[in-house]
Amino acid sequence: MPTPARHLAGRAAETAVLDAFLERAATTGDALVVTGDPGIGKSALLELAAERAVLRGSLVRRVSGAEFEADLSYAGLHQLLMSDATDLSSLTAPHRTALETALGLGTGSPPERLLLTSATLALLQQVSVRAPVLLVLDDIHWMDRATAGVLSLVARRLQGTRIGMLLAQRAGEESFFDRSTVAELSVAPLDDDAAVHLLRAAHPALHPAVQHRIVSEAGGNPLAILELQRGITDEQQSGADALPTTLPLTARLRRLFAERVSALPAPTRRLLLLVALDQGAGAALMRVVAASDADLEPAESGGLVSVDRRAQRVVFSHPLVRAVVVDLASANDRRASHRRLADLAEDADVRTLHRAEAALAPDEVVATHLEDLATRTLDRGDGVRAAALLLRAAELSPDASRRARRLAQAAFVGAHVTGTLKGAAALLARARAEDPDATQTLQVAVAAASHLLNNDGDIDTAHGLLTGALRQASATDLADGDARTVEDAMVTLMIVCSFGGRAQLWTAFDELQTRFGAVLSPPARIAATTFADPVRSTPEELAELDRLVDALDQLDTSDATATLGDAASPMHVAELGQARWYVGQVPRAPLERLAAAGRVGDTVALSAQALVMLAVDDFFRGAWDDAAVRADEAVRLCEEHDYALLLWGARLPGLLLAAARGDTAHLETAHLRMRQWALPRNALAVRTFTAYVDGLSALSRARYREAFDAYCSISPPGTFPPHGQVTAWMVMDLVEAAVRCGEQRAARAHVAAAAEAGIPALSRRSEFVWRGASVLAAGDREYPDLYEALLDDPTSAQWPFDLGRLELAYGERLRRDRAMRRARPLLESARRRFTALEAAPWTARADAMLGATGPTRRVGVERATELTAQELQIARLAASGLSNREIGLQLMLSPRTVGAHLYRVFPKLGITSRAALRDALTARGH
Repeated sequence: MPTPARHLAGRAAETAVLDAFLERAATTGDALVVTGDPGIGKSALLELAAERAVLRGSLVRRVSGAEFEADLSYAGLHQLLMSDATDLSSLTAPHRTALETALGLGTGSPPERLLLTSATLALLQQVSVRAPVLLVLDDIHWMDRATAGVLSLVARRLQGTRIGMLLAQRAGEESFFDRSTVAELSVAPLDDDAAVHLLRAAHPALHPAVQHRIVSEAGGNPLAILELQRGITDEQQSGADALPTTLPLTARLRRLFAERVSALPAPTRRLLLLVALDQGAGAALMRVVAASDADLEPAESGGLVSVDRRAQRVVFSHPLVRAVVVDLASANDRRASHRRLADLAEDADVRTLHRAEAALAPDEVVATHLEDLATRTLDRGDGVRAAALLLRAAELSPDASRRARRLAQAAFVGAHVTGTLKGAAALLARARAEDPDATQTLQVAVAAASHLLNNDGDIDTAHGLLTGALRQASATDLADGDARTVEDAMVTLMIVCSFGGRAQLWTAFDELQTRFGAVLSPPARIAATTFADPVRSTPEELAELDRLVDALDQLDTSDATATLGDAASPMHVAELGQARWYVGQVPRAPLERLAAAGRVGDTVALSAQALVMLAVDDFFRGAWDDAAVRADEAVRLCEEHDYALLLWGARLPGLLLAAARGDTAHLETAHLRMRQWALPRNALAVRTFTAYVDGLSALSRARYREAFDAYCSISPPGTFPPHGQVTAWMVMDLVEAAVRCGEQRAARAHVAAAAEAGIPALSRRSEFVWRGASVLAAGDREYPDLYEALLDDPTSAQWPFDLGRLELAYGERLRRDRAMRRARPLLESARRRFTALEAAPWTARADAMLGATGPTRRVGVERATELTAQELQIARLAASGLSNREIGLQLMLSPRTVGAHLYRVFPKLGITSRAALRDALTARGH
């Protein structure tokens, strides 16, 4: 049975009930009343049911109650039946007369209700001979009394007909329709997921924080979800201005509850305003409420509020009631309420918030307290709230330079944390307008550099802004707030240098790190080595980093319901993640919390960074499906919020997956896009990352010389250049490429250099990677023992892709040494690992090597000539385009031996050239 494609977000259960009702109504008759709060979606459900009924072949008749027609007898019946009342000749005379009189088609005495009911039912049954009939009655609480009485009786007599009656009535409203015998479908508010889906469908460009705020204040009401956005300005959407305490209501929303709130006595409305504006007065406010019990009673009895005596708070029946209470109050009344709440508050932060809302003139004391509160709020993970507090602090600042500084701080939060780049640019412009000299301050430099880095990707300008401002700052004269700004500047400069990928950029960073290292927090100070130059991390730095991460993990897991703010500052989490990223083993649980915070808009930019770190770690751990999901989310966040520079960093996990899985088309497209954007902006680190990915792609395709050249472009074998961030990751990769293309001396030199540089001490993964490189480069005598020790170590299973590569390499060496029985289990294990990861090129190589250790195979049923397993493997590789040298490197054979095998293969296949290999093998099912 066809159904319309249209659906309502979050209404699957209600739709299922309606579908079942429509089935009954069309066959045996039925009635159903839909109830719910104003704006909850009752009319939308009725409209959906009507559409589905039409598709089922039913005739639909509609009527909607209206306040201005409530006193007109039979106004509703007139709407409902007029289209079918043009021909009443088939009805009995009493029925015809009753309907003509009720519908105004004739004159006479008012018909009796029972007679009119029978006449209405007779007419509907006459219509239902052609097709089932569905009566759709909306807003029956406004339906006139006469119509409601007749239709109440009709609803009781539908059994055995092909007539359905679907009604909608507002919850809490009385009507003249008798619902006592009619089934009810109560429509509940949308859950958060459905609310977000509905909002995104209607307004896809909204910042997640704005979405979250709308969803929170709408309370699951679809009308509110769609309407609240209309009162938000462009500046508020972009982050250039803060959202108000309660979102402005449209006239349509105000009507939902305004009448009930306006009807309350003035003392009740003043008391409700106190409750609505409260931000934590707590017990003191409840004492006021208790003392004003008589004033609260009208709101309680009217169902607008309830008192939660256990939690000691007054709860509004719906968030929109709270919004209406605030919306209907005058500005003077709101300020007076804030002043009273400030006097009641016992907490200093709560007093500050209310005094800020009550202030009419600049007040530096309040502005200073707001700025301090903004810092603590950001530390708790709420970047959006922190930016709003800084904006209000700027508004209350009497001094222009302080206004500019606070606006710049808000701009930095927008660019670096919450992902509101457009708003950040507007705030920077306002800061410069407030104080032209502000362009020389460290705060403005940090905000401007962060905006340039994240938006335009202007590496050199951002570097110049930061280094210039930092060189003017004095490390000995820094106040606490300035020290924090210095740290923001140093961390931003480190990211600038990392993306820039040039030695001269790092030279300035190292100089400034020496100057300011003492005032940086431990995570930022340690990251200046472990992130910026991981190979040169000292044992002391690594030990301190371990202690910091352990403390963060313990704090994060101490309470399963803890929020990000309970664990640590989002900046602290991001810095610790960065500090551990290149040396290995990022703090996963805190980063996952940080990623989740970005979904509600608190830390969009930092969350994108967290997602990239997690995705790369997922790749190394063999959780490739998770890596793909996180990488896609990171890319989406960057694209939605215009984080152009971070976007190409977010593509790294996807590139690694494509390289390992042999998706060369994806790599070519992504490489081109990255280079086109990054290279003109001097973001030269793109070359390093693409070379690292190219190396893995070449390894996957057995292009060992290409792989070796790609890795050598990053760091020549046996060297670890300063600030070579990925060199610790690729120790085993470079050595494998070197070994397989015959550069054994280079491979052993790199293993020795890695040991001397302390690579094995960086982390457990770094130790595993170094041990893997060591066994790959080992000589013929020692390699079995080294392989066995590494493969038997249970910790090696943490990295299944790399472990599978080592099993493959070990099996290949054993096969070369004719130890076929020992080789097969290793090759089978490698194949299982690669298959689970969907690493197709590696699975194919394991298959081919297994074939080379097994029995001979027949090439064609019509030919008596057979190829050996090794001949078949060589034939396939030659057909793929590999040269004799490349085949030999992969199979550990000399080019001359490969040529000899092909000399025997050609006559067996009945061909005379390499060009015919592919067709010959394909024709025989190979």
